[in-house]
Amino acid sequence: MKVNAFLNTGVVLLALSAASMALFFSVLFFRVLSLAYFLIVFLLTYAVYGMDRLASLEEDRLSHPQRTRFLQRNRWPFAISIVLAFSGSLVLAATSGWVVTLIPIAPMAVMFYSGTLSQKVLVTQRRHLKQRFIIKDICIASGWAFLLLVTSVYLNRPMGTGTWLFLIPLLMKLFVMAAAYDFKDITSDRNAGIRTLPVVIGEGSSKLVLHILNAVATVLILMFIYFGLVPFLGIIFVPAFIYQFFMIHLARKDAPGWVYFIICDLEQFFWLVFLGIGGWLIGYS
Repeated sequence: MKVNAFLNTGVVLLALSAASMALFFSVLFFRVLSLAYFLIVFLLTYAVYGMDRLASLEEDRLSHPQRTRFLQRNRWPFAISIVLAFSGSLVLAATSGWVVTLIPIAPMAVMFYSGTLSQKVLVTQRRHLKQRFIIKDICIASGWAFLLLVTSVYLNRPMGTGTWLFLIPLLMKLFVMAAAYDFKDITSDRNAGIRTLPVVIGEGSSKLVLHILNAVATVLILMFIYFGLVPFLGIIFVPAFIYQFFMIHLARKDAPGWVYFIICDLEQFFWLVFLGIGGWLIGYS
């Protein structure tokens, strides 16, 4: 039971997804595989999202009751695991040079998009960024897209024009991924004053916006591949269009739990599929 509750905190799934996506970026744009890099991103993502879970207990009490109860009962062991994960990422990064050591420190600033944490640290009652329209999802999408820049720094490889352009559809697809969870949290986000897309414009209009973003991002990726700006291996992002289409269709305020804990979480794990197909295509070519 505790294992299931721990997995429901989401930090392990998110950490695996981020690490897999980062490793795939290294394969797609730089044709390099690094287990150490995978572990650095996994541990760092675990630490960052673990801190966010602890800082957002009150906000999550309504939408994630099981997770909240587990974290309240196991606050200190979970906090210790966060410290160990962050320390591990720092030690591993240090073995790659002093510049790379800065990588585990920088993403911690993303935590301040969470008003709960920033208010506790800064002792302020001012409206925080997370309460502004769609800022929460923009921050989440930007944080994940930041992995592409981190990959370039870690591997000490320059980013070409195509890599920079790829950030545009990547941000769109990551925004869609983040916004899908907002449908489940409409009530808690509204109570917390967090102005997400479905809170402000409603479920129907939000789905239309997400479908458009999903389609435009896919077209852009195909265009970049056609003009040789992105390696052909990027074609494996196309199946995500179909997956995200159904994910958006299923997401709604009263959707059953499996839509979020299975379908949406599999969207995270879909990067593992990208990694597997990518490795196969590279070996095949």
